[in-house]
Amino acid sequence: MSGKRLGVVVFGAASIVLAVASASEARPTAGIDPNVVHVFAPRGGPGANCTRVYGLARRVKKPAVLTGAMRALVAGPTASERARGYGGWFSTKTAGSVTGVRISRHVAYIDFRDFSRSIPNASSSCGSTLLLAQLDRTALQFPAVARTVYSFNGNRRAFYEWLQRSVPPSPTRR
Repeated sequence: MSGKRLGVVVFGAASIVLAVASASEARPTAGIDPNVVHVFAPRGGPGANCTRVYGLARRVKKPAVLTGAMRALVAGPTASERARGYGGWFSTKTAGSVTGVRISRHVAYIDFRDFSRSIPNASSSCGSTLLLAQLDRTALQFPAVARTVYSFNGNRRAFYEWLQRSVPPSPTRR
């Protein structure tokens, strides 16, 4: 399987293009039974596409795989991945900022400690698009998640206003 690509997926209204990691990178280590997920990061320097993110394999513990994936995402790319040109908004400055994750009626509610001062340029048009591409692709890889809602310290408005976006409406109860 080494070197074979699993595929290219076009996702959502923003046409987020995902180049999935090779099958050999996604295989768990022998003797360990981790759940392999992907975190998503852009690749390339200035002028790179604001919506193009690529899957980077991570091993997380069950049963909280979405929580593990989000924690791995906000820790940023590894040194090896950065050397290969992967980047994005997340780094050691944002590591540990996930404070809560829950899924209700296919909506993932993900709360962060406010990291807006650590990455102030993410509020630009391209910056917010890229940040949401990273977050959304990481959360939406799970079949139980159809939608995402983010917050800073429990405050949705603070998160979305920082990105100069509208606060998503609360899901309707049936």
